[in-house]
Amino acid sequence: MQLIPFIIIFSTITAIISIIYNKNFLLSILIALESILLNLIMLNIFSSYNFSNSINLSLSLFLLTLSAIEASIGISILALITRNFNTNSIYSINLLKN
Repeated sequence: MQLIPFIIIFSTITAIISIIYNKNFLLSILIALESILLNLIMLNIFSSYNFSNSINLSLSLFLLTLSAIEASIGISILALITRNFNTNSIYSINLLKN
């Protein structure tokens, strides 16, 4: 097994475990989601170079734009929750239902 795909898969699994065990704060979940998306992009670019497929490169750019949109929406929600409720805990999101 090559080293680069192993590192990418290991860091993706680590980010998923981080989401499962660190569910207290929204920022830690956002960072783990960004890590998963960036690992997916790196794996996609790595596989496109190995298989000489240019369609995967365009998919990588599409995933990169989606991750930027996800990050901006997540940070804006985090700022809204922190400003209104003075905490960034996940449990304060239930207050937004009203």
